[in-house]
Amino acid sequence: MAIRSIRVSHIVLSTVDVADLLLENLQSCESEELMYKMFKKLAKKYSACGSRNKGGDLGFLEFNTSAPELEKAAMLTPVGKVSGPIKSKFGYHIFVVTEEEKMGDTGVDGITGVSMGAGDGTL
Repeated sequence: MAIRSIRVSHIVLSTVDVADLLLENLQSCESEELMYKMFKKLAKKYSACGSRNKGGDLGFLEFNTSAPELEKAAMLTPVGKVSGPIKSKFGYHIFVVTEEEKMGDTGVDGITGVSMGAGDGTL
């Protein structure tokens, strides 16, 4: 599985029937912009997750989340495509990857530019 840095929004529902219905409505939107607006409204109204207050936004996914089924499915989904339902211990998730950051070595971990020799003052 490719590891990506992705931002995900989701809606958690108690039944697969409701999840399928909302997914169908979201997939029928004429534009991505309209779909995002509808997704936020549906999340606020129907989601069983606290993220509903933010329109379902989970932020950038951390690895080993409490819903690994959602994490795995999201890693395989292109940005802007509504997908699901994915079953987890929380219920049925419909989700959309809203953003992807390119992963590269930013040098912030302090590894770049460090010489690997013994250096001054050792031994």
